[in-house]
Amino acid sequence: MTLVKRAPVPEDEKWATAPPREAFPGGRGDTPFLIKRDAEEAARMAAEAAGRAARAAANARSVFERQVADAKSMAQPDVALSLTAAAEDAARTAADAAAEAARAAEDARRAASDSNPAARDGAARAAQLAHDAAERAQEAADEAADRPASVSRKSLFRGTTPPVSRNGSKRTAESQAAFTRGKALFEARDYAAAREQFRDALALDPEHDEGRALLGWSEYLLGDFRGAIVTFKSALRRQPTWEGLYDGLGWSRLRLDRSYLALTAFQAALERNPSYLDARIGLGSALFDLGQYETALPPLEQALRQLTPVSGPEPAEVPALRAKVAWTFYRLGRYQDALPMFLQAIAAAPERPQLHAAIGWCYLKLGQKTDAHAAFQRALDLKPGDEGVMEGLRRTSG
Repeated sequence: MTLVKRAPVPEDEKWATAPPREAFPGGRGDTPFLIKRDAEEAARMAAEAAGRAARAAANARSVFERQVADAKSMAQPDVALSLTAAAEDAARTAADAAAEAARAAEDARRAASDSNPAARDGAARAAQLAHDAAERAQEAADEAADRPASVSRKSLFRGTTPPVSRNGSKRTAESQAAFTRGKALFEARDYAAAREQFRDALALDPEHDEGRALLGWSEYLLGDFRGAIVTFKSALRRQPTWEGLYDGLGWSRLRLDRSYLALTAFQAALERNPSYLDARIGLGSALFDLGQYETALPPLEQALRQLTPVSGPEPAEVPALRAKVAWTFYRLGRYQDALPMFLQAIAAAPERPQLHAAIGWCYLKLGQKTDAHAAFQRALDLKPGDEGVMEGLRRTSG
C-alpha cells in the first residue's frame, strides 16, 4: 500500500555542489614500497573510521536512554512510545554500522600486512566500507534525537489528549471522522490543518494506520522532516509491508542529508514495489549525493522515461528530474550527453541561474568558449555576484 503524494523533486542547487565521493588509497604505484605504504594508509583510515563509528554508536545509545527516561514523564503515551521506539531503532542501526566498520577495519589491517597490489586494493575497499559504515552510524546517532518540530518539550510533558468517548465503537467512528476531515484537508494542500486532524484521529484510535501514514506525509510536506521520520517509523512497526512508508522515510532522511539511511529506506520501498517511481527517484538522488554517479544514473534515467509521457504536456516534475540526469552525466564527464538534457530542462525553467551555469560549464568542457560565455553571462544576470559563475566567465575570456 502506497498512501503517498509524490515527494517534490529537490532543487538542483544541491546537485550543482554535491561533493565527489571520498577516494581512498589504491593503485598509485607498483613498487613493493608504494604498495605497502598505500595499504597501511588505507588501514589507518579504516581504523579511524571504525573509531568514529564506535563513538557515534555510543552517542546514539546515550540519546536513546535519555529518550526512555523522558518518556516516563510524558503526558502523551503514544508520542512517548513513538519517540523511544524511533530512538531505539536508530541506536540499533548505529550499533550495527559500528560493528560493520570494525570488521572492515580488521580486514584492512590484515590486507596491509601483505605487499602485493591485490592486498592494497583490498585494504582500500575495506577502508571505503569502514568510512561508509561510520557515516551511516553518525546519521543514525543524529536520528536518535529526532522529535516533531510542532510538539515542544513543554507540550510533550504537559499536553493533554482530546476527550475520548467511553464507547469503543463510537470512539472508532469519531476517529474515522477526524481522518476523513484530515484527508480532505490534505488533498486541498492544507497540511497544517490536516496534521491536527490526523493527530486527533490517532488519539482516538492509535491503530488507525492510514491516519498515521498521512500524518507522516503531512509533517514531511510542512518541512518537519524529523517529526515525519518518527511518525513513519512508528507506522512501519505496524505495517512493515507498506512501501509508501519507506518512501516517506527515505525522502525525510534525504532532506536532512542522511543519504546513507535514505538509501536503505528507498531500497526497502523498491523491494516491496519494484515499479515505485517516487522511490526510484529517491534511490537515484541518494546515490548521487553519495557520489556514486555510475550507480545513480540507471534509476534516474529509468524514472525519467517512466515519468515522461509519449505525447501531451509533461508532468511538473519532469524538468527537475531531467536536470538531475544532466548533472549525473556531467559528474561522469559525459558533457556531450549532459548538454542537451540541460537545454531541455532550461526550456521549462528559463529563470534558473544554476541551469544556465551548468550549460556554460558543459560548453566550456566541450571547447565552445563563445557559447559558454553567453551562458555564464545569462546566469550572472539572474544571480549577480555568484563566484562560480564569475569563475566560468574568467575562463571564457582567455
